[in-house]
Amino acid sequence: MVKAILVGCAIALGVAASAAAGQDDPAAYCRREGDDNMTRPVPAAMAETAKQLFSLPADKAVQPIWRCMDGKVMVCVPSGENYCGRADTQVIATPDADAYCGTHSDGAEIPSWATGRDTIFKWSCQDGHAKNDGAVRSVDPRGFVKEYWREMP
Repeated sequence: MVKAILVGCAIALGVAASAAAGQDDPAAYCRREGDDNMTRPVPAAMAETAKQLFSLPADKAVQPIWRCMDGKVMVCVPSGENYCGRADTQVIATPDADAYCGTHSDGAEIPSWATGRDTIFKWSCQDGHAKNDGAVRSVDPRGFVKEYWREMP
């Protein structure tokens, strides 16, 4: 029992050390790991380059994040409609979207606070219910919105 606990602690420490090492050098970490869906803040040394990928000024107060895909560092800037987590590909409306349509006319576009910022679909109202108008974003092989992520050079 004690041996199993010690082995478990050693594994946990190894995972933590690996993640910490990735924060210091995301490129080396991603080459080694291949894929890692955990998002982390971009290290200060990479922040300016990450902002340039999105045509943001260096002094813009945002915190880009990174993850690994196919051995490469992928960067996203969470803001406004940009949701950097995994995408929602459900074709069924949220209860909030349906509730919104209960008080809005046909054709009204449903705001992201009601649909969820992670949806890849455009939603509108029809006959008092949310209507899926089709995908407006695509999903990468790891399940994230492709248009929100850029490969770090």
